[in-house]
Amino acid sequence: MANSNKQFVHNIIALADERKIPRDTVVDSIKDAIIKAYVKEYPESNVEVEIDLNNESLIIKTLFNVVEDYDDLNDYSEISVEDAKKEYSKDSKVGDVVKKEVDISELETSIINGIKQLFKHNITSESNKQIFSDWTPRVGEVINAEVERNDSDHGGSVVVNLGNEIFGSMPKNEQIPDEKLLPGKKYNFLIKSVKSQASKDFPITLSRADSGYVKYLLTEGIPEIKEGIIEIKAIARSAGFRTKVAVISHQASVPAVGVVIGSGGSRIKSISEQINNERIEVIEWEDNYKRFVVNACLPAEIVGISIEEPETEEDKREVTIIAKPEKFALLIGKKGANVKILSQLLNADVRILNEQEAEEDQLKYEKVEAHVPYQPRQRREGGDRPRGTFHGNNNHAFPRYDNASMNGAKKSKEDLLSSLSSFGNQNDIFAGLAKEKYNYNNVQRENKNETEDNYSDDEE
Repeated sequence: MANSNKQFVHNIIALADERKIPRDTVVDSIKDAIIKAYVKEYPESNVEVEIDLNNESLIIKTLFNVVEDYDDLNDYSEISVEDAKKEYSKDSKVGDVVKKEVDISELETSIINGIKQLFKHNITSESNKQIFSDWTPRVGEVINAEVERNDSDHGGSVVVNLGNEIFGSMPKNEQIPDEKLLPGKKYNFLIKSVKSQASKDFPITLSRADSGYVKYLLTEGIPEIKEGIIEIKAIARSAGFRTKVAVISHQASVPAVGVVIGSGGSRIKSISEQINNERIEVIEWEDNYKRFVVNACLPAEIVGISIEEPETEEDKREVTIIAKPEKFALLIGKKGANVKILSQLLNADVRILNEQEAEEDQLKYEKVEAHVPYQPRQRREGGDRPRGTFHGNNNHAFPRYDNASMNGAKKSKEDLLSSLSSFGNQNDIFAGLAKEKYNYNNVQRENKNETEDNYSDDEE
């Protein structure tokens, strides 16, 4: 009896250390499981459990009340005084309580199964409490971990081994569509959330579809972002479809968009390849919200915008974008994907109307004739066409930057900002912008529709 109980206690200690749960907590969990399972099988019985970790001893005792003998004696909680004197002590008397030791190996199978089930529930709950405490501060962090199991082909989750018997899951909606993650291989995952201790599933939810994951890749892959020279001001993503990121440079000599894209698109391509060749678009951030709305819609040029400010802090701005009929589908995107991205990027409720719909709604809006704050360098004869975006499945080229072009861009930008300063009324800014055909690299685009053909697959 002693050996089996001692081995059981030894296993409890090992489990506590493995799960990094306090030993006393595990002891309380097993005591609770034994008592509940025993009483469930024998409802009228009384049980007590003693566990000594130092001596690795486990003692289970059933308690019997000493009573006068009678016909309907309860064999699970009562013992006659005569039997008590024979089996325990000759000094036993009515009213005493005698205790009988039970070896855990001698318990009925139903009780053993009950103990296992209850203990598993208790230990999972305690383990989740510890995980919740340890991992909640790490939400938003990106970790490298091994795929344990991938059920995504059947609409299920990807199970990830995080070490120390801790697992996380990446549900279908946090996966990159059509991306194949192989069991046994390591990948990067963003810690999306940590559930409470009441969770029955894996408490840690992982993601590769979150926009924060792309932000991490950009930060790690582009030194100027990591060093704080360039800042990511806003990012929006529809995983597997497109990511749109707005950047600003804190050094006048460093062009934010060009540096992020990289020579020949090398930098943005390397990021795209890590997310299953998802398209990444890079635009200039503008502190002026109206200008930023126009930037966010690029490469589609819009007719006008209407902005309703929120009434409370909990509400969002309402932004209505007026598009030409031929650009309407481009702005909407497949199944409204572009609208969702714009809403995220602008932190607003966005709707797209064509000119006729705006007229029918009698909507008052500010007209935007032309506003192209960023234009890649004109294609050289025999060279590749420029791009302000990247689609991983196409080998589009990107503008290259040198000191001469950067100095020209800087001067051109200074001239533009100087001209804009004369417009004191914010409502008039677009009239001024319409007159200034600002080219980032001090050249005009050869064909503005060229930039838009990279979006042609969005139109329905």
